[in-house]
Amino acid sequence: MSSESRPWYRNPENVIHLLTLVGAVVAFGLGLREYREDQRWKRLALFNEQLQVFEAEPAIGDALVMLDYRDPHVCVAEDAVPDPARRCMQVTDSLMLGALSGILEGRVLSDHEHQVVYALDRLLTALDRIDYLHAQGFLGSEVQHPTVAYWISLIGDRRAKTRPPEVHRKLCDYVREMAYVGALRLVAQYTPAEQRVEGCTVKP
Repeated sequence: MSSESRPWYRNPENVIHLLTLVGAVVAFGLGLREYREDQRWKRLALFNEQLQVFEAEPAIGDALVMLDYRDPHVCVAEDAVPDPARRCMQVTDSLMLGALSGILEGRVLSDHEHQVVYALDRLLTALDRIDYLHAQGFLGSEVQHPTVAYWISLIGDRRAKTRPPEVHRKLCDYVREMAYVGALRLVAQYTPAEQRVEGCTVKP
């Protein structure tokens, strides 16, 4: 049988070319997987750095304490409120309700109410920033992070028991009315509908 009529797989040169091609495809696939894994770890490292920046902000730390502890004693940063007599406060349920209601009703806030709202705003702004990074493709599965889940649970999860339901509902009213859309999207992403605080949804 001539080489011209021989099946292609009987031709050593064709087999060598095929094996070379298969090897190149496998090497490319392995390289692509390694590249993606490397990029994922780089994104995760950058995301963790960003979370550390957020957590280092005093106002965000104050907001987390306000939401995670029952009637905590909170002292804001000295550069924010120089007067020691006005710097510290006990963040009760009534103070939080008053602060959030005051904003929604458009009345002038007391000093302590203003400090509560400012701290909550900084936390919600951080969550909006995280959602933005995710929406722009800078984050993949990294957005599914235990720290973010913890923050979200303090806002939109009915199972959070530190604050009574009326405080959580008022907080969600505030988040919605002030259009912290990114924070609300994260609430929806992390919290099943049956566990979500009423009102913690993006306005249609």
